[in-house]
Amino acid sequence: MTMKSRIAQLLTVLALGASFPVFGSTVAYWRFEEGPANALLNHTVGDGVYQQAVADSSGNGYGLSAWSSGAWASSYYRNNTLPVTTIPQTGAANNFSIKNAGGYPGMFTDPAAAIRTITPSQFTIEAMFKPENGGYRTIVGRDSFGAGTQGGADYNAAALYFQIRPDNSVGITFEDVSGYEYTAASAGGLIHGFDYPTDPDGNLGTWYAMAGVSDGSTLSLYLDDLSGNLGYQLVAQSALNQGSPNTALTAGLGSGSDWTAGDFSVGRGLYNGGHGDRAYGYIDEVRISDSALGPNQLLLSPIPEPATGAVILLGLGCLGVIRRRS
Repeated sequence: MTMKSRIAQLLTVLALGASFPVFGSTVAYWRFEEGPANALLNHTVGDGVYQQAVADSSGNGYGLSAWSSGAWASSYYRNNTLPVTTIPQTGAANNFSIKNAGGYPGMFTDPAAAIRTITPSQFTIEAMFKPENGGYRTIVGRDSFGAGTQGGADYNAAALYFQIRPDNSVGITFEDVSGYEYTAASAGGLIHGFDYPTDPDGNLGTWYAMAGVSDGSTLSLYLDDLSGNLGYQLVAQSALNQGSPNTALTAGLGSGSDWTAGDFSVGRGLYNGGHGDRAYGYIDEVRISDSALGPNQLLLSPIPEPATGAVILLGLGCLGVIRRRS
């Protein structure tokens, strides 16, 4: 092969490599694309019995179950979706979201699946939502009771809260494997929910994308108000500096008649061993990763342009190698 051919191949490889960002490992990714619009999530077994209704797009098999076959504790598929035609990081079309059908939404992962045992030292939680007004609204949670034992942690708290708060701030709270608890919470008033009595379909609501990221030493929270064009903004950050020997996310402790420690939930939280903090409104595109993703790797961030200085320098270095070997 001539040097000119080698150079051409190298430039092609560099261009392709620069076009696709390197992602962390996706643990679970729920897109809610089963549909059809206005149908309830599929559930044909007893209330609270796991039956996959929502597929896990990561390929790991960690599907979500609805709670009931009845509307009172289930969700509808809706075609009220994010104001984007495709998900920028994946190119996938987004046709449906979900919205609570009754007053007790709460999807959950399989208690028999390995996801309930993971304790990632770094992690990223992402979700998109158009919420109703009012109260604590937990978009993603992890069931636990009694894992918080150190440094003033709340013993009654669950392992994870990824939520909107009563003052319309957003926050992420988690407990680590050593019993310490951490929170990153924004200023109030960032979220504008819709009023159910006067706007039951949320036509006046706003879609948001949010991401909570722990890199093992810092907890960060990003919010993208999709009514504007600013992208993800850092709205809260805190150091994991309480002296814990291990800041990995706990797999949870305790047990209850209607939950299993370590299960992830979507659309509800858990406190003092009881379901609560229901997230009324729309939810879509929920992804859990076992690495600390950067802002440019989050689902709604555009993929960077391939031509970068780093790629050019790498290419020049490789060309030097080719010349020496030719």
